[in-house]
Amino acid sequence: MKYVEIKKLQNDGTQLLLATCTLFDDEIKIEGDQKFAQFVTEEGINNYSEDGSKKLFPKDGLLFLEQLQYNFKSGYLSAGPVQESN
Repeated sequence: MKYVEIKKLQNDGTQLLLATCTLFDDEIKIEGDQKFAQFVTEEGINNYSEDGSKKLFPKDGLLFLEQLQYNFKSGYLSAGPVQESN
């Protein structure tokens, strides 16, 4: 199973796991912070593999998962690369 973790930097310098986005049957399931899940589900994220103008949504599956790391890469909110679980 492929997944991406979204982490938020806390005031004390630790990172809090905000959400985990996992690929299930060609669609992304988001577990964790409901505000974050609602935001990306409704607003989408940019597709930087093209020109950034097309929005991607969890229903876009693997491409959505791959693009998370380019959409959330600030010091306070970051997405890691796509990982594979056993």
